[in-house]
Amino acid sequence: MGTISSSGLYTAPSAAGTDTVTAISNANNAMSSSSTVTITPGAPPNAVSLLHFGNAGFGGNDTNVFLTALNSTASNGQTLEIPAGNYNISPLTFPRNSNVFVDSGVTVSAIAGYGTNAVMLNIDTGPVTITGAGPLVSVFQMPSALAASESDSSQFRHCLEIGQGGAASNVTISGIACNQSGGDGIYIRNATNVLVENSAFNGNYRNGASITGAVNGVTLIGDTFNNNCGTLPKSGIDFEPNLVTDFLENISLQNNTMSGNCGDGLEFSLQNLTSASQPVSITVTGNATSGNTRYGYVGLNTYPTNPTGTILVQNSSSTNDGDFCAIGRFWQAGGELLSFQNLTCTNPHVNGPDPSNGSSGAVGAIRGGGATIPMGNISYTGTNINAANGQTTYYFDFEDYSSIGITNVVFDSLGTMTGATKAPNGLVQGVGTNAID
Repeated sequence: MGTISSSGLYTAPSAAGTDTVTAISNANNAMSSSSTVTITPGAPPNAVSLLHFGNAGFGGNDTNVFLTALNSTASNGQTLEIPAGNYNISPLTFPRNSNVFVDSGVTVSAIAGYGTNAVMLNIDTGPVTITGAGPLVSVFQMPSALAASESDSSQFRHCLEIGQGGAASNVTISGIACNQSGGDGIYIRNATNVLVENSAFNGNYRNGASITGAVNGVTLIGDTFNNNCGTLPKSGIDFEPNLVTDFLENISLQNNTMSGNCGDGLEFSLQNLTSASQPVSITVTGNATSGNTRYGYVGLNTYPTNPTGTILVQNSSSTNDGDFCAIGRFWQAGGELLSFQNLTCTNPHVNGPDPSNGSSGAVGAIRGGGATIPMGNISYTGTNINAANGQTTYYFDFEDYSSIGITNVVFDSLGTMTGATKAPNGLVQGVGTNAID
């Protein structure tokens, strides 16, 4: 919140958003009035304008002006200000100590001619800071003409990549959008101490965000990952480590939104990790998924990899997602714990029963044949379910079609549950029960 001095001068907060200001009459304390003000952050007063380094924003290729400005301001410890305007760039790599402020009314677009794996914004060092006035007004984008296609395998034209080309550290991204890329909105790998807040990654051809491993200390706060559609996984956020030596440590997702994606809202694809990998530690708090084609939340593993650690999803929600509200697929009992606490599910299975197994449970765990160890290590506590659309048969369903067995699964501390078409509350290997503890 902003502050009011003893002389009555209001000082706005540094972050974007809204603030409520209350004025009280000195003559009559009972007389007061309140108003809501919109806070738009501005560049620091000593920032150096991009246009100091050359003409830009006139429809041509502005890459050289951007590169000159970035290198100069970074080497001199200055903030580079991108003033309002429309700019066009080839791929950019940010030097160490880059500090960029993107004004309101800025659109930076990728020019034609990007190669198959060309990334619009590259950060492979640190510290680097990019601050915008808000994701609706400080926009980086790759026009639809640059979108990938299945035929040209160009799904790696990401909008923003952190760490792929070299170890990135101490990176802060705030108040921008990175949209309509040929690949992911943001791709994070080989990175430490990364903060992404109040930003948007929408309308990308692959995922809104991919976090692929070798990361420690990644925090996403108040971001949107919406309407990402094209090639698999086409999800809001996908954790997808590539190698057994990869790791996902000290990762925190807070108050993010994943909506309208053609895959899942939030996906944990850990099949490339094993028991020899470092333990996973991911916490998700206050997250909301809605209107995604498949699952709201899904943990994917394949036997018998069994990585260890904990994935905790707490105080989060799924609304009108196409399939299960939350599910573990091929989740092994000897691996990490996938824990859902106080999950709120509203109208799961908008698209009908799960096409892979015919289940219409709101939450659960399911795997097919071929497994060699028991399924399990999934916990649902304090779950609230409102299945008013009539598409949910049971509130939970745990099924192992390998017939090896199920162990260490929990569905208890029940919250409010309404709308399932069958009783009791759920199934375990086809047998009805009300709770599992």
